[in-house]
Amino acid sequence: MRNKLLAILLCLPMLFIGICTAHAESADVTYTVAQVRSLCDGIVAYSGAQSFIDGYLRSNAGTTAEFYAIAVSQSGDYDFSSYEDALLSYLDTHEVYSATSREKYALALAAAGSTDSYISETADEAIGKLGVMSLVFGLHLLNNGYDSSLYSADGLVDELLSWRKSDGGWAVMGSYSDTDVTAMTLQALAPYYGVRSDVTSAVNGALDKLSAMQLDSGGFKTMGAENCESAAQVIIALSALGIDSQYDSRFIKNGNSAFMGMMLYCLSDGSFSHADSASNDTATMEAYCALVAYQRMRNGQTSLYQLDHVNHSAPDPDEDDNPSHSSGHTSASSYAYNAIGGVASSDTDNVPESDGVQTDSNGNRIVIINGQRYIEATTATGEKVTVNVSETEAPSTTETAGLPKTYGGFQPAATADMHAVSTADGGSTGTYKPYVILAVVLCAGAVCAVLYLLKKRNKKNYIAVGLIAAAGILFVLLTDFQSPDSYRKTSVTDGDLTVTLSIRCDTITDREKVNDLIPDDGVILKPTTYHASRGDTVFDVLQAAAGENDMPMDNRGAAGSAYIAGINGLYEFDYGDLSGWMYRVNGVFPEVGCQSYYVQDGDAVEWLYTTDIGKDLE
Repeated sequence: MRNKLLAILLCLPMLFIGICTAHAESADVTYTVAQVRSLCDGIVAYSGAQSFIDGYLRSNAGTTAEFYAIAVSQSGDYDFSSYEDALLSYLDTHEVYSATSREKYALALAAAGSTDSYISETADEAIGKLGVMSLVFGLHLLNNGYDSSLYSADGLVDELLSWRKSDGGWAVMGSYSDTDVTAMTLQALAPYYGVRSDVTSAVNGALDKLSAMQLDSGGFKTMGAENCESAAQVIIALSALGIDSQYDSRFIKNGNSAFMGMMLYCLSDGSFSHADSASNDTATMEAYCALVAYQRMRNGQTSLYQLDHVNHSAPDPDEDDNPSHSSGHTSASSYAYNAIGGVASSDTDNVPESDGVQTDSNGNRIVIINGQRYIEATTATGEKVTVNVSETEAPSTTETAGLPKTYGGFQPAATADMHAVSTADGGSTGTYKPYVILAVVLCAGAVCAVLYLLKKRNKKNYIAVGLIAAAGILFVLLTDFQSPDSYRKTSVTDGDLTVTLSIRCDTITDREKVNDLIPDDGVILKPTTYHASRGDTVFDVLQAAAGENDMPMDNRGAAGSAYIAGINGLYEFDYGDLSGWMYRVNGVFPEVGCQSYYVQDGDAVEWLYTTDIGKDLE
């Protein structure tokens, strides 16, 4: 009897692992408002948002803190005076060239409750100066009550609509819609949805386009590679429109929601990866923004960029030189939250606790069931659904602890180092691993059952099976295998193809150099001929050239989806939020990543540095 009990106990942990593994692959995992809040807490560290503001945000003002500042401001009422002072100090000592960067800083200051003239000056000078993205961020400023001599709000909306591509979405350049740009444009247009018929029609068409672009995983691609950030931007856009990214049927593919498409990149420490298993700054920041945006939608609040803490009043002349702007903030959004199932936050405070249906002053229906509030929404098929917006959905401690780490585990990271950037060449995402682990567990369980039926009940047999299974699982976790189809060569060989490669950064020759590696004429590599074989990619040619010329190159993508962050010491974001490296083949910017474009004989490949996602390269 004792041996029988021991055998069962040895098998139980293996079966539990199998159950958790299967759960990690389930498409039925959804998140309550309380769980989403826990994820947010894990990103800004368990010590609390105020410590995050006074620590990380203050220290990184002007570099990597601004979108965090916007999202943290929208997550609660905090004192942003230390961050505001640090950002204004940064702006006093740095010349900002990019119009979109100026708009980003202005929005961050507005979210912090600042009344500094930098905000109104940016609205008056920068909107529309650098293509579609400066229109998007400019419209966010106007949506929060600021005025511009360049555009009225309606005029800016008209301009954005004129940028729409024939396939339904938006892009910085080219003929085809880009996931991120389409989603970010929808974020700015959201307040006009249901107000202007032309906006409503364009938004509906863009939603259809985004739905068609969604992958079976629930996620989205940009430049040929699936990544966390694209899914995050879609979630922010859907939340701004009052669309629940966990439940709307238009954004569920193969049983996987858009929200789950982002959560696939959530790591056990609370941070997020870009496209592999390494924590990534940008992915974590954008995921945090998406989580806050989603939480606000579920709570019946306005969108991420309709700021709660805008303060248009002039500073009190009696205040000291470093006043705190953390109090007295009033919402400056001049537009009702007209959205699919959206609820204006100002109208939800007096909902009765008894069951029934209420209509707020904007005509939104609020359903009360057992004292909890629900938003009534309509799916793409016309089905009426109710989505819980109550704060009382928090799971028990046992339920929280039992959730798989694949989806974050909801364990706040007290000291998570989410700011380390991976510079590895990439690796397999290991999507086969759960299946292999499950197979190992099932085999171990089957062996235990056979041993028991054969009456070979010596506890050493079961211990041996457990150790072998554990070793197998450890082996699977610590290794990555790729199929021949997913394998890509890491360098070109002496093949029968000739490819000309050049690398230039002449878009910044009139700017101050960020390092001495940048040549005065902007030519890092003049047109040079390389030999390649069939099956070599643009990435292979660049990698070979970098090695031959002792030229530093930073690839931060996963295996098969290289992302070139830096060449010769010149990195993305060195010259603004829209700066970075792009490649062109025979004068055309391909729609796929550099590791997915196979070179042909005679191809002329150019790597070009842009300060406005290619607009300055046209």
